[in-house]
Order: sequence, then C-alpha cells, then structure tokens
Amino acid sequence: MQTNLNHITLSGNLCRDPKLEVLASGHVVCEMHLACHYRARDPQTGQWQEHTDFIPVRAFAHQARTANDYLKKGDGVALAGRVCSRKVKDRWVCEVIAQTVQFT
Repeated sequence: MQTNLNHITLSGNLCRDPKLEVLASGHVVCEMHLACHYRARDPQTGQWQEHTDFIPVRAFAHQARTANDYLKKGDGVALAGRVCSRKVKDRWVCEVIAQTVQFT
C-alpha cells in the first residue's frame, strides 16, 4: 500500500495584513496571503527572471490569533502545513492550511 503525504514548507512575505475571523461555531481562522519569490531561467533566452507566487494561507486557533496579533503586511514568515482545496461559490480554491507559523 502506498503512503500519501501532504506537507508543504514555505517562506516569504505577507502581501497584506492578516484578517482574523470568528466563525459561527466559535472557531478562529486567520487568512493571510504569502508572496514567495524565486528565480528561473527563461528557456528561450537563457536569462534569469524573477518570479513571484501569491499563495493563500489559513491558520486556526492559537496560530491564527498569534499571526493576527504580531504580523503585518511585508513581514517575513516561514510556515509548514498542508495543501487543501475547497469549493467557494462556483469555483475551487487551492490554499495552504498552516500548522506552524514562524516569524522571520
């Protein structure tokens, strides 16, 4: 039997201030957007180019409150979590569910 693994580690900067929300169930969720920069060669020209991926991240409970209290737009963040997809209205969204958030 094959073992499945869903784990991601990211490091980047916040694109905007974290947004904290208390759900009707009483659970706390914090939404963040992480900008991850990288360089790659253009296959046609061979020149290095800068690229940025913008990744939606959600944190829950203690991680959510801590991120909301101490982080702001532009801050460096390293996080570990899992990739998750969910349906929002009529489209699917892929995001990271943060299990640990570290300030860099």
